[in-house]
Amino acid sequence: MLIGAHKSIVGSIDKSIERALADGCECLQIFVKNKNRWEGKPLADTDALAFVSALEQSGLKVCSHASYLINPASVVPETADKSIISFMDELSRCDRLNVPYHVIHPGAHMKQGVDSGIETVAKFLDRAYDQGGFRAVTLLETTSGMGTCLGHKAEEIARIIEKCRHSDKIGVCLDSCHIFAAGYDIVGAYEQVFDDFFRIFGDKIKVFHLNDSKKPLASRLDRHELIAEGEIGEEFFRKVVNDKRFKNVLGILETPVEDTYKDEIAKLKSYRGI
Repeated sequence: MLIGAHKSIVGSIDKSIERALADGCECLQIFVKNKNRWEGKPLADTDALAFVSALEQSGLKVCSHASYLINPASVVPETADKSIISFMDELSRCDRLNVPYHVIHPGAHMKQGVDSGIETVAKFLDRAYDQGGFRAVTLLETTSGMGTCLGHKAEEIARIIEKCRHSDKIGVCLDSCHIFAAGYDIVGAYEQVFDDFFRIFGDKIKVFHLNDSKKPLASRLDRHELIAEGEIGEEFFRKVVNDKRFKNVLGILETPVEDTYKDEIAKLKSYRGI
């Protein structure tokens, strides 16, 4: 597994590469625009070229994460319209920046029901790729199951992918905190859980968010904790960084650090070979 972290794009987007290298990252995750706004500042050609050049020179692997405002499962017309426009803008930015994977939460079905929500998400994804023909692959992220959020069961994500006509453009991002909170016992039944995930998803798993959890198994609460300091604990992270099935997967830290991920990255690297 490659080990890295989510890095800030403040200043200019290519600064994220510098920050990743300073922390000892082998990969990184970024936002391609402001995560809390529907519309982002236009991406200047000079900034895009600077990022692409810095990325090539660094040898780092990269993915991006969608804005938190986007809800692919929304049936509220205004939110649905803003979501598809924002999502397609982000995929366009990914293509300009040579970012191959764009992580997004499947969204909240807002009481329309799971089955209807799955249909809505699949249509949302197909609409984006029908209109944009993007190169970037969208990765549906596993969720903790808070509220009406889709994706806390692997089967829900699998059903969305199956219903997409552009299924070749859809992959999966796992999150250790989320799947633990959703009820998958990655501590006591590691092999069983991931045998099932690989049976369901195969090689579609491209990114793994590495986060410990402040809350216990099956809490359905998304609360990240520092590596080996939460309810998941050290042994899981020792196993996952050495799991050959994740050899080419981007392991991305999103733990609640104050400034730098350097210590968290060093800790994960120290588990290799143990």
